[in-house]
Formats: sequence, C-alpha cells, structure tokens
Amino acid sequence: MSDLSEKIASANAEAFGRLRSANPVWVDVQLAIDCLPGMTRETVLHAGPPIAWVDMCGPQKMGVVQAVLHEGLATDEAEAEARILAGEITVAPCHDYNATGGMAGITSASAPIAVVRDEVNGVTGHSQLFQGPASGLQDRDLYNQEARKRWTWLTEVLGPVLGAAVRHTGGIPVKPMIGRALQMGDECHNRNSGGSALLLTQLMLPLCETCDDPDLLQQALAYLIENEQFSLVLSMAAGKAMAEAMKGVEHSTIVTTLCRNGVNFGIKVSGLGEQWFTAPANRIEGLYFSSEYSDADAVPDIGDSAIMETVGLGGHAQAAAPVLQQFVGGSFARACGLMRDMGEICQGELTEFKVPNMDFAGVPAGIDIRKVVKTQITPVIDTAIAHRKGGVIGAGQTRAPLAAFEQALRAFGAAYAGPRP
Repeated sequence: MSDLSEKIASANAEAFGRLRSANPVWVDVQLAIDCLPGMTRETVLHAGPPIAWVDMCGPQKMGVVQAVLHEGLATDEAEAEARILAGEITVAPCHDYNATGGMAGITSASAPIAVVRDEVNGVTGHSQLFQGPASGLQDRDLYNQEARKRWTWLTEVLGPVLGAAVRHTGGIPVKPMIGRALQMGDECHNRNSGGSALLLTQLMLPLCETCDDPDLLQQALAYLIENEQFSLVLSMAAGKAMAEAMKGVEHSTIVTTLCRNGVNFGIKVSGLGEQWFTAPANRIEGLYFSSEYSDADAVPDIGDSAIMETVGLGGHAQAAAPVLQQFVGGSFARACGLMRDMGEICQGELTEFKVPNMDFAGVPAGIDIRKVVKTQITPVIDTAIAHRKGGVIGAGQTRAPLAAFEQALRAFGAAYAGPRP
C-alpha cells in the first residue's frame, strides 16, 4: 500500500468513526436568525448547491421571491426581484449555513428551525419545519398566499409550541428513533410513518404540560397527526449533524454532502472542505399522484433531503421499506439488490441502523468517491417530485450523477497526489 493510500485509509476510518459515534439530540426549535451561523435578515437560503437566482428552477425561484415578501424586505414581486438582482438580498445554499431544507428548501430569517446537537463531536445540524401536507399545483397567486400564510403559522404557533415542549423533555435522541423506525417499515426519507408516530408519542405529554392554550395545543397536535413526513425534519437535522462530524478530515475521500436544487446536483468531500462539485441533476423515475401530471410538469431532482443517503438511510436502506418499490415498479429483490450495491461504494455499515429484511444488517454508509468512480455505481436517492410551478406531485427514485464524483476525485488528486510526472 502506498503512503497516500495509507493516509486515505486512516482518514476514512477517522471520518467514519465520527459518524458512528455521533449522538444527535433534538434540543430546541429556534428562529433561523437566532441559530444559523451567519444568517441575516436579508438572507434567503435554498436547497442544493450554489446557484444564481436567475438560473433557478421555477419553484425555487418563486420561493425566494415569496420569502423576501414574507420578511417584509419588499412590497411586491417586482421590488423583490430587483433587490435580489441588485445583490441586496443574499441567496445561498442551506448547507453553507449548517442547515438543510426539504424540496426548494426556502429558509428565511423568521423560519422556525429544528436544532439537533451532537455533543460527542461538538456539532449541530438544523432543518426547517415542513409546511405540512402539500397538495399538487394550485393557482399561482393562491399557492403563494397560502404558502406565506403557513410560514406565518409555523413562526407564530408551531415553532414556539414545539420548542417549549422539546426543551421541557431535556432533549430527544434522534438515532434511537431512526433505528426503531427502520424496524417499522421506514427507510427515513420517502417513508416516515413509523418515525412520525414515535415522535408523536414522545411529544404528546410534553406538549400538554407546556401549552396552556387549548386551541394552540389542538393546532400543534393536528399538524403532527396529519403530517406523516414530520420525522424527516428531525432525521435531516440529525443527518446534517452526523455529516458535519465527518467534515475536514485531511486525506478523506468520504462524501459529507449530497444535495440538489432542481437544476444541479452537488456534493462535498471530507478532505476537500467546503468545495462544491456539481453536475446536472437527474430526472426522477417515479409515480405521479394524479394522472393529470407527467414528466413534462416536473423539475429534475430537488432538495436537501439527500442528507439521508449521505448518512446511510433512504436509498441506502431500501430493503427496510419495500412498499416504496411501488413508485418505481420494482420488487423486494430489487430493493435488496440496491442496498447491496450501496455497500460496494461505502466505507462500512452503521450497526445502530439495522434492516430486519436483510438479516438485521447495518445500513451501508460513508460514500467513498473513489469507489463510486471505480465501480460506476452511484448513490440511489429516494425523493419526491416537484411541479415546475410549485407543489409536490409524485415520488420515486433517482441516481446521483457520476460526473460530480469524477470531478471531486480529480480535485482530490490535484490536492493530495500533485501533478503527474
């Protein structure tokens, strides 16, 4: 083994060890301005790698404008667009602010954020609270009005009520919740029914003990009961904390970020710090919720929820949730095969996250850019399908584009191996 190979092996063992030792705990719900490092009143965050506002896909571009209006930074869309184009509004990736955002990922200063802390590695992850069950396409103006109304409700009602309840518990460990959810048929990305039910049982008494207003309590409980995807908020924040722990290990080839913005797919690598490597986002193979939708209505893959695959869940845990194969016309055998394939490109298994359908094997985690390029096997990602004008219209799977990993490996070689003689 060469000196460089030995350094890489040692670095990857270090990064993976941090991932395995992580203990992410949900400790609070705070406003983005109060908890995200570097966040300002004039900042709007989005999912995926960096992208100029003019180049964004429809739902993300529209979301940034609505966030500017929601924060009172402009009086109408024309003024909002002018301020964005003039650079008076900072538009940046959630990941660059230690956060994650589902789908378009639009996060502004007053957004309530789930805060998940890992005291073992001294890192914190964050995720926006989901607006709630999303329907398909609506009239554009009505859609925007309803979205901003729900943003206000999240800030004024759900955020404070949940925050008080979580603080009252002293913190809710997220890893055990994920482990149990896997045994209840979740893969913790597209399917979160088990995890959300577990969170509801943990929050029920704390909510009742901390919320004195019956109407607000009823609203919060109704949200948690109706929103089967809620546990994904905590899984994403925990996933971000776990991935943050792997960052900055010199010589490590392990991926610390997978994300997409409806135009491009982006990754970061432990040994290459905060550098982005991007390629065009792939289309999604899936099932539309209504026959009125088709591929022509959908944007390419979008959202920061691929943080779940980054830490070994979602597409890496396919066999735990075989019901999801209905979205891609697959089978249980296909789900098991995908999980085995993911093992070919990962550093090891996370034994806390066992998959009963695979004889309780741990999920494969620690994606290695060298193995991806060598095998030509790219991470499989469970995902939702967004309409080009807004709204969730389906669900399915896609693959991370190989080009992003090839680009990262070339950069790694230049950084550590130096120029070839």
